[in-house]
Amino acid sequence: MKKSKLSLGLVTSFIASMALTACGSDVTKNANNVVSFKGYDGGELSIVTDEIYDDYMKSSTGIAKYYDQVMEVLIRNAFKKDPKGDSTLKGIKKYYTQIENEAKDNVKSSKKTAKQNAETNGTSYKTEWQAILSEKGVKDEEELLQKNIYDLEKEEIENWYYEQHKDELKKEYLGINKDGTEVDSKAPSRFPYHVRHILIKDEDGASDYTRGTITEAQAKLLSNTVELLAQGVMTFGEVAQKKSEDSSSSSYGDVGIMNNAISGGKLGMVNEFQLGIYAYDAIKKNASTSTVVDESLGLLGPTSDLVGAPTVKDFFTTRGIAEIPYSVLTELGEKADVENSKADGLPVLDGKAALYPRNLLWNRYFNNHSIFVITNGTQDDATTLAGLDDTLDPTTTAPYVDNGLAGFKAVDGFNGSGEKVLCDEKDNVIIGVRSQYGIHLMIVEKSAYDFADTVSLEDYYTTAIPGDSDYPKYEDNSEKVTYVNFIESVNKSEYNTRADAVKSAIKGFDSTYDYRLYETLTANREQDFSGDKTKELLGLIDNYIEIQRDKNANDQADGIEDVWQTYVELLQAQDTYRKTLKRALPEGCKIAFTEDSATWKARPEFKEGGKCYVK
Repeated sequence: MKKSKLSLGLVTSFIASMALTACGSDVTKNANNVVSFKGYDGGELSIVTDEIYDDYMKSSTGIAKYYDQVMEVLIRNAFKKDPKGDSTLKGIKKYYTQIENEAKDNVKSSKKTAKQNAETNGTSYKTEWQAILSEKGVKDEEELLQKNIYDLEKEEIENWYYEQHKDELKKEYLGINKDGTEVDSKAPSRFPYHVRHILIKDEDGASDYTRGTITEAQAKLLSNTVELLAQGVMTFGEVAQKKSEDSSSSSYGDVGIMNNAISGGKLGMVNEFQLGIYAYDAIKKNASTSTVVDESLGLLGPTSDLVGAPTVKDFFTTRGIAEIPYSVLTELGEKADVENSKADGLPVLDGKAALYPRNLLWNRYFNNHSIFVITNGTQDDATTLAGLDDTLDPTTTAPYVDNGLAGFKAVDGFNGSGEKVLCDEKDNVIIGVRSQYGIHLMIVEKSAYDFADTVSLEDYYTTAIPGDSDYPKYEDNSEKVTYVNFIESVNKSEYNTRADAVKSAIKGFDSTYDYRLYETLTANREQDFSGDKTKELLGLIDNYIEIQRDKNANDQADGIEDVWQTYVELLQAQDTYRKTLKRALPEGCKIAFTEDSATWKARPEFKEGGKCYVK
């Protein structure tokens, strides 16, 4: 059984050739075998030879290939069936024969796909079958079968590991304990957020910060959506279902579990959406022990490379949260279709769209990529109409009124005289932000700062479903609101689906999850492994794992800092553009559409070069 030139490029190839049997005396007597260890059936296995050992030991790439090989042999051997057909790894419930049959079915399915592709593409079955094999990284049907078996076995091992360690994994995933202290973990904390939103699309993306335009329909939709929320008759979810212009509308605006893991250099959500939520939370829910959360979210990193530069948290705290008066939304709807002057019905300044009342409101209040809330405020008509207010900062205090609308509620942190903020039916503040997709109206169902709440993060992200004995309950034995049941349903399968989503998030939060399996399967080294070169290789693999874990943590930290930097630079560039390069048209320019032609045409603001003149 000498295997002198094994292909390291195709793990499944060597697995197929080894056949994962107890190799017996042919292996143990072969001097060329250098990595030997006992299998779960007591037999001895080997995976590489002296002829290629030294070359691959010289590079991290080679060690990575060795790691892949050792890992595959460990997992495949764990599923070696005994005469009864039972798995030999304690705790795994699925029989090997079941896995093998499922793998064979997958091969049949691939063959069926090849046949269908040949008919669709007008090619031969052989061509399409070879394309599938190439895509899977195998050379023939047997290798495809072995790969399918291995993939299923690995999935089963991952599930088994989760069940054995789910409490520890959940703590690492949450990142903080009930008291707000940090969970010691090699993997970067993720701090999950549960968020829902409503998306109102705009017309031209995010290209122009001062002269952007929206359509009549978009203006009415934004106004009408906020009006429904303000009335407080419908829940946020019901409004999302009716008005949101994205796929989350079918799930009442739910976007699932949001975490700060960086993938491909990006967050899971657009920066304005996700970082806007983090910034809002840092300002409004800043608890004494929140430094743990702030640091992991990247809020304490500098906003630039300059010495003494403020942190992201400082930047947003200083910048504040914009407050948009509700009367702006009302007017936006009322004047959404106004495109001609009131006096003579003719287009103002040759019908320049930037002067339409809806776009004057859009550019002053909404065409801004920072975070905002909607208050029970009203515009100061004396300033905006007569004074042609040129202020670009939408945080300018507006007089508050008691509009009597149920959606406006007093909220800690907003302490203006008589000020209330638009909230959902659970008193969650509705946070707004504009991205390249449009206006997002967002609520945080559960944030990382809620560790002191009666429904802790650990409770909220339970994997139990209502009715289970371990489902979180209050002292009066009533069930707590969690991610699983926040949307009430009579369909138990929906609860199971949401519980599975939490499990997937916990299992998938660590990109180095595989290393945990490896460490478990090589725990009994003194008993299962022998030989100096074997131990040397395992030691190098250990070092490789530590390096990869450190790299993963550093990449995560650097990635968070990079996306914050990108977002802050966007806001800074936007402010410069609005204040010095290309002034936004004053809101007061609406007089052209509200006064008689003789009055507004006589105003200097509407002559060439004036404040309201648009070229």
